[in-house]
Amino acid sequence: MLICPNCKSEYQEGYAICNDCECELIEKPEVDEEDMTVKKDSKISQFIGKLLIFGVVFVIGFIILMSSINLGDHEMSNIMKAHGGSMDTNTYLIYLEQSIIKYRILGSILSLLGGIGILTTTNSKS
Repeated sequence: MLICPNCKSEYQEGYAICNDCECELIEKPEVDEEDMTVKKDSKISQFIGKLLIFGVVFVIGFIILMSSINLGDHEMSNIMKAHGGSMDTNTYLIYLEQSIIKYRILGSILSLLGGIGILTTTNSKS
């Protein structure tokens, strides 16, 4: 069977030019239903895979963001151990604040990247 590459009209053998748009006709490729099913399944699994990866990145970022105070406190206990167990209070507070800020920024970036990835993946599926 022949089809018009321009307007997609179908023609029987014997025609060379489309009656509607006067474009040269081409032969319609045979589509195997099994091949179409495999391609569809592959696209669905790719979609689910991307959605899962971006979802995990979002959740990890959110957990880091919500745990930033505990993570900063844990980091400060390690810094205190490295300094022999004592440190000036002002220095301790500066280090603690910077540690918490670091984890908040990391969590925010991961959450944003994961969320944007989820949105773009679901929008490209539509």
